[in-house]
Amino acid sequence: MTHPVLIAGAGPVGMTLASELARYGLPVRIVDKAAARTDKSKAIIVWSRSLELLDRGGPDGAAPFVAAGYKASAVNLVAGGGPIGRIELGDVRSPHAYALMLPQSETERLLEERLAGQGIAAERGVELLSFTHGETGVDSILRHPDGREEPVAAGWLVGCDGAHSAARHGLDAPFAGETLDSDWILADVHLRDCPVPPHEAAIYWHREGVFLLFPIASGRYRLLADIPPSGAAHPPDPTLEEVQAITDRRGPAGVTLFDPIWLAGFRINGRKVASYRHGRVFLAGDAAHIHSPAGGQGMNTGMQDAMNLA
Repeated sequence: MTHPVLIAGAGPVGMTLASELARYGLPVRIVDKAAARTDKSKAIIVWSRSLELLDRGGPDGAAPFVAAGYKASAVNLVAGGGPIGRIELGDVRSPHAYALMLPQSETERLLEERLAGQGIAAERGVELLSFTHGETGVDSILRHPDGREEPVAAGWLVGCDGAHSAARHGLDAPFAGETLDSDWILADVHLRDCPVPPHEAAIYWHREGVFLLFPIASGRYRLLADIPPSGAAHPPDPTLEEVQAITDRRGPAGVTLFDPIWLAGFRINGRKVASYRHGRVFLAGDAAHIHSPAGGQGMNTGMQDAMNLA
């Protein structure tokens, strides 16, 4: 059977693309080598433009996402122990004039439910193994969890399969850019006695580096900070005690961290393909571009890639 579009990758970008193509009446098939959608918070902001575009699809538009999320209304800039600036998000000319704080696990759950309402289910544990493409279509080989290999003919292939994209590797497309010479820590934790208003974010500038604090839900926050390079192949995940020590030095005074949900170390890469299109194969989201998480634009630009391509 020939499918008009085969989508590799069932994260936010792939599921957004599948939903939009279905909205336009195109049958799709969407596969992902992971056995299940993510249970991590990962990308935590859905921005105004993404919500506006989600409003176009599904019977309830962006409403389920807004209902599940937490609205942040301002960002405070702090240095030297005092405020140096403030950005009011309510000034944005949008029906969604706020930053919607929503863990990626929830974004994926809601997109999965939207797809189900359109009669589409992502095939989990199914990997894009290889493909060839010509003027009239793309012939792919999919590998199933039991090891079975399935040939699939499609009119188009779209790689929405992340920074280590099999679709991009299959195209042998260079991913030009660099890895920044610094390590970062990420902590999704609960805070006690936080002086920052509950629906606001804060960025602290300190001589040691930056410290960022974003609300995710009542009492739950995402903390980010840069640290000196470790020299390790991969930055080690921090302990709660290490994150508490950095918070004490750089962040708001008197805050207690507890009940951590996710602690991780990471490095920032800035990389991009030269072209999103290679004949009948497209790349979207992290498969095509990765960059600093500053501004929380990674998932949003990927979802908007999908909207535009559809």
